[in-house]
Amino acid sequence: MMGPYWLYDNHYLTDKYIINPAFAGYQYFPKVFAGTQRMDMQLPNAPAIHLAGVHSRVGIKRNYSHKYQSEDRSARNAIGALLFADNNGPFQSIGVKLDYVYNVPLNRDNTTLSFGLGGMLLSKRVRLDKYYPEAVDDPLVTATTGNHVMVPDVNVGVLLSHRQLYVGFSVSQLLENSYNFSKFNYTPASVFRNYYLMAGYRIIYSGFELEPSLVAGHNLAPESRNNNGNFVDVNLESYLKPVVFTVSYRISGFFTAALLYRVEKFEMGVRMELFSTNKTDAFISSFGLMMSYTFSK
Repeated sequence: MMGPYWLYDNHYLTDKYIINPAFAGYQYFPKVFAGTQRMDMQLPNAPAIHLAGVHSRVGIKRNYSHKYQSEDRSARNAIGALLFADNNGPFQSIGVKLDYVYNVPLNRDNTTLSFGLGGMLLSKRVRLDKYYPEAVDDPLVTATTGNHVMVPDVNVGVLLSHRQLYVGFSVSQLLENSYNFSKFNYTPASVFRNYYLMAGYRIIYSGFELEPSLVAGHNLAPESRNNNGNFVDVNLESYLKPVVFTVSYRISGFFTAALLYRVEKFEMGVRMELFSTNKTDAFISSFGLMMSYTFSK
């Protein structure tokens, strides 16, 4: 129903690590983040997504007070983890991904090349009996109700960063494994591969921060073929103490805005999305919350 948009990947504005494993540890210090989003529709089981993650460099030195020191360039390894749950009508997905990153300093001017590799496990389930209670005797409903499948997959990514500049490329769901909920021999469904290219630059001037960025992607899912599976996002994040304001526009007509309040290492705020469907000119909106905490010095 949601096409390529209602994916956990689309929440990279919460943290770039969500679409590129090489961003794990990008800020050196341990960081935890979480988000939730629900479509504004008067329907039972309206699409909703929930996610939480953590990532950090490994081996960052601490001082005697157990606080982290400034960015430790000798800490080349990083790890990350993400847990997400996606409910879309009768379809339920729970996923976990674990990632490892190796960072290669290219010079003494903070230029780093990072390589990320991770595994992902999806648990997919369909509950047609809840979505279509009037059809509880339908063979298709009874054949799939309560069934769940486990789908393993792999994510890879690379990141080149230099101070406030970054360029990254990643591929998620690399294996494109198939699965089948039903005991009947229906054509299996598949988890489709996604490609992402991201670039951005953070401008810092007298306490004001501005970060323009671009994200280009290609999705191989059949429901995304109305746009040839391609999308381009134009993003702009601004920070003027204590407010973080982010806007994002997808060229095909998908708008996102987020407003957060930052207190030192903690951020919390709201997120709104507005987009039109492929078949009508009607607009659909969704609302959510997002937060993060960075354990820096």
